[in-house]
Amino acid sequence: MAKTAAVLVCAGSGSRMKGSCDNKLLFDRLGIPVAVHALRAYDETEGIDLLVIVTQKDLVPVYQRFKKRFGIKKEMIVTVGGDTRMESVLNGVRVVPNDYDFIAIGDGARPLIRSQEIRATLEAGWTSGAAALGMYLTDTIKEVADGKIQRTIPRDVLVGIQTPQVFRREEYLELAERAVQSGESFTDDASIYEHYGKTVVLVEGRRDNIKITVPEDIAIFLALMEEQE
Repeated sequence: MAKTAAVLVCAGSGSRMKGSCDNKLLFDRLGIPVAVHALRAYDETEGIDLLVIVTQKDLVPVYQRFKKRFGIKKEMIVTVGGDTRMESVLNGVRVVPNDYDFIAIGDGARPLIRSQEIRATLEAGWTSGAAALGMYLTDTIKEVADGKIQRTIPRDVLVGIQTPQVFRREEYLELAERAVQSGESFTDDASIYEHYGKTVVLVEGRRDNIKITVPEDIAIFLALMEEQE
C-alpha cells in the first residue's frame, strides 16, 4: 500500500454564496460543520496516512481545533492557501513530507463524499498513477452562442468531475510548479495532467457527491442528509 496524504482544500472565499452564510465550509448542521463531514470521511479511509487542510490564514486555529473537537484520529496539518485554488492545492502538497508517495486532493465543500469512493479512487491512482472521481452526465448538453443553441454534444463522452483526485506526489509537484511558472491556471487538478499530456483514469462516483458552491446547494445538502438518517 502506497503512503498517501489527503490534501483537503478549505480555502475558498465562498463568493458565489451571495452572503447566504458567512463561510460555507463552516456552515453548521447539528453541531457539525460542512468541512468536518468531508474531513471525517478521509480520516476513516484506510490508505490515507496524513490529513492536510488548506484554509484561509485567519481560520487556521479554527481548523486546528477540529482534530480534538471532532475526534480526528490521523495526523493533521493545517496550512494557508493561495490566491487561486491551484495555488492552494500546491501549498498543501508542499507540506506533505517527502516520504509520501501519493496525494489525494479533496474538497472540504463536498460533505457527502464516502470513504468507499475515496478508497476506490486511491486504488485506481496507486495502479495507474493518476485517477479522478466523476459522474457521467444525464442531461442533454447543448452548445450555446449569443443565447442560441448551436449543437448537441453527445453526453456519453461527458463527465462531471469530482474529488478526490489522486496523483503521485513528486509528479504532481513537478507539473503544478511548471504550470504556475508558465502562468497557466486550472480549476481542477486533472486539468493540469491533461494539459501536459498525462493520462488520468476515471472512477465513477455518485450524483449526490455535491460540491456546495451556491446558496441552493445548502438546501440540497440538508435534504440529502435527512434522507440518510
